Amino acid sequence: MPDYVDTSDRERIGALWGVHALQLWVGQWLDALGSERLDCGDSADRARQLARDLEAAAKVLREVYAGAPIDESALPRGRAPKASELIAARRRGDIQAVTEQFERRLTSGTSQPAAAQPVQWRVTVHPDRCYEAQCEDGLRVWAWSALPEALESELVTWNPRPGTVKVTFRPERPTHLPDQLDATVRECGAIPSCHTLDFDEYDAVYAAGGHAAELAQALAALRTTLTDVTVQCFVDERLELLNDQSPQLPHLELDVARYEPTHTYSSAVTWVDPATIVRTPDHKAWGTINRPGPRAGAVWIPEAIREWLHTADVPAKLRKSLLGGPVQLHRIPGPAGPLHTLTVDGTHRTHLWRVLGLPKILAYVENTHLPTTLRPWDFCDDSDPDSTETIAAIWRGLIDKGIVHGTFDNPNSPYSALELHTVPAIWLLHAPPLAAAYGRRYAELYPGAWAETGIPEDAFASAETWLS
Repeated sequence: MPDYVDTSDRERIGALWGVHALQLWVGQWLDALGSERLDCGDSADRARQLARDLEAAAKVLREVYAGAPIDESALPRGRAPKASELIAARRRGDIQAVTEQFERRLTSGTSQPAAAQPVQWRVTVHPDRCYEAQCEDGLRVWAWSALPEALESELVTWNPRPGTVKVTFRPERPTHLPDQLDATVRECGAIPSCHTLDFDEYDAVYAAGGHAAELAQALAALRTTLTDVTVQCFVDERLELLNDQSPQLPHLELDVARYEPTHTYSSAVTWVDPATIVRTPDHKAWGTINRPGPRAGAVWIPEAIREWLHTADVPAKLRKSLLGGPVQLHRIPGPAGPLHTLTVDGTHRTHLWRVLGLPKILAYVENTHLPTTLRPWDFCDDSDPDSTETIAAIWRGLIDKGIVHGTFDNPNSPYSALELHTVPAIWLLHAPPLAAAYGRRYAELYPGAWAETGIPEDAFASAETWLS
């Protein structure tokens, strides 16, 4: 029997992996030795289970020796922990570490000037870590969140104005740490989606604010300015103007957290300004909808407008159009309001609304989750070998200027990690061409918004000016 008293940590882990491999071979040999005279299946199963246990023990021991967080209070006193106890303590250590990251993010927000008047939120706690949050302006957000701190951080990005949040939980704020950060199988079925909200929720938002009546009036007024003959000319002129002044923007990768789970999923049914929808699945140009026959954009849009011209009951047709199946958008928060991209359903209606210049569209909106930890290579361009260094330099500059708040563990390395607290808009962390394109469009939609963040609008004139 070997003596491991003076063995190094690396050698102990290597020995565990070796015994793990041995048990896998034992299981295979036992399977092979089985016959009509002797069933070795139970013994083989126990060997494979022991191999799995040894693999888990080796993995957690390697993480502990590497300095991964561990909840020391969860370990037994007076004896060494079993593998299952060490694994549980490691898991709790991760949960505590993420909780502390979100607490630092919330603290960072309260230290900024815009936090003078917190936005009030009332949150109802439901089973399976689900929440229903109502803002002071009436917006209702449905969410699943791993931690209450993560939920509070998410609500900041839903605020109708810059500032922090003051959250009141009903019946009370959860205090018990969950067993895991990831959603369980049961919780996955409870995560809000456009299909889980009942029709009454859509109907209530549709009826609120007078937006439906305003839209019906605008659609009814089309017949005073257009005829069947002039529709095509009108569509051509509008599309030329849209594609010249507000073309669809390049793809912006929003799922950038490759090394951490999504801590919060949040969504709402709300009225959206169609001008803030900057990209659709058919993104070649406004009016270009890649569908066959009568569903093609060049055919469908003029015909849809002619239908509106001859509709006897405009409010009823509008209601059916917007409530028959939700327009589904992805929300990208910004300093004064969001941008949106179209995800699945609603391409035809979105293109039509933009052509007609209508002020509002009802949509089911999913929010962009802001990760806790990011690395420059999450945003790098594979075609540019120097992009990692470029992005790291941009992040250092944004932090030095107080525009981005967070902690860079090694600011001089492109392989460092950024613990992100706050950023005015996630696209600022992307490659210069994307940051400039989205920054310019945002300045057009929200005049003066960048000045509040300390960024001059001319910084987005081009990728070169953004770098400078």
